[in-house]
Amino acid sequence: MGERSRRWVRGVRVPGMMFATGDEVEVSSDEEGFRGVWFEAKVVRSMPRADRYMVVYDHLINDDADPRPLRETVDACYVRPRSPRRRGPFGVCSPVDAWHKDGWWAGVVAAVVPAGQMRRVVKYVVCFPSTREEMEFKAADLRHHLEWFDDKWVKPGEHDVAHLAVTFPVGSRLEVSQSFGDSMYAWFIGTVEKLIWKDNLLVKYQHLQASDEGEHLREIVDVQHVRPCPPPGLGSRNFCLLQHVEVFHGDGWYNGVVSEVCSASTYIINSEHWDLEKEFPQGSVRMPHQWTNSCWVPATKNIPEHSEVLYERGTKVEVRSDEEGFRGAWYAATVVKLLSGNRFVVEYEALRTDDDSEFLKQTVDAHHIRPAPNTSVVGKFKRLEEVDAFYNDGWWIGVISKVLEGSRYMVYFKDAKEELEFGMNELRLHMDWINGQWIWTSQIELERIDMIYSDSYRTNKVLAHLDGSKLPKGGVNKQYEI
Repeated sequence: MGERSRRWVRGVRVPGMMFATGDEVEVSSDEEGFRGVWFEAKVVRSMPRADRYMVVYDHLINDDADPRPLRETVDACYVRPRSPRRRGPFGVCSPVDAWHKDGWWAGVVAAVVPAGQMRRVVKYVVCFPSTREEMEFKAADLRHHLEWFDDKWVKPGEHDVAHLAVTFPVGSRLEVSQSFGDSMYAWFIGTVEKLIWKDNLLVKYQHLQASDEGEHLREIVDVQHVRPCPPPGLGSRNFCLLQHVEVFHGDGWYNGVVSEVCSASTYIINSEHWDLEKEFPQGSVRMPHQWTNSCWVPATKNIPEHSEVLYERGTKVEVRSDEEGFRGAWYAATVVKLLSGNRFVVEYEALRTDDDSEFLKQTVDAHHIRPAPNTSVVGKFKRLEEVDAFYNDGWWIGVISKVLEGSRYMVYFKDAKEELEFGMNELRLHMDWINGQWIWTSQIELERIDMIYSDSYRTNKVLAHLDGSKLPKGGVNKQYEI
């Protein structure tokens, strides 16, 4: 402790380094979530060979268990002198630093809240355009934003917005993005009213309103959230079923999926932004594009894969259950709605709601759905043939364990480890939906087993294999054991 104090008192500047031990500085970070924030600290030691400093922070601590001031070694490029505290007043659109969470965060004044009967002091609404957050601050917690440039403090000037004027000049129209979750977004049309320090713009929205009086909403946004308006005709085309599109609805362009092609110029669009499907003319639908490197590029997820086009509204399908006790069973249903992300709303043909008021509807993804199989008429089933048995409103996979009289069969279910009796009309040949086609493997497996086992031994052998239990001893050569 004494040694540290002596170093600070000495305050000797190391050749080639700007700061000496004990100098008060501000330290920035390139860490995600803290980029551009400046934390107050003091220099503990200079390291000229590494071009770094060891600093101790004024307000940051190690952690709750160790409340001592945090020490770090940082690159010299992240260290600057303490910014002068130039206090208010602060005007709207003024760049400021706001004291928040033990650091100085760069933002822009979005509004001034005057003092009144209920408020003794003036407060300022500061927005942080990159994250689009807004917070209220007292004047004492703000300072004018300055940049440390060529070893001196400079005010933000016109040179800071020259690059913005090229793509987004004042008066130009643009689109501003708004996210509503992982897969939901919209683009709203606006006009550039002012270029603000660095990458920030003041935008006046064309359709969004700030109040019931009809005043247009204004927002200060970072350039990362905007793009120019696409040129007329970009992405205008005939769209196909299940294609991802953007549709103009009310006040902006929303992402959606074509659920029905009504005609060459009308589409039914489904979107997570609204509950019911809506009909739109072709002029209100466009193909999604991305503004990349100052060019318009078609969005990667545009035209659906072949496997995604199988299910239209009204398609008869079967849905697999993953629910405990029903896992592996397939239930007949009809597609009633197409959703984004290759998901579907289905209505079951036999399953009903808990109050038995209507047939059950459920949202499922493409991995749990398949077309309804075109079941062929079978004269009779053979022993050990793989079948689907209709039981409790669903189709369950099993194996014919015994052929009874009167077109009746005993079916063994591996997972349940039980046998049940079924009639001919309650069974169908088992097929698997693989790579867009139906595959029947039961007969192949049966012929392979026939080559290995005698008729008298085959049933016990295979059922034991399906059950996962130990095989009976004797009666077969070990080299043929499954």
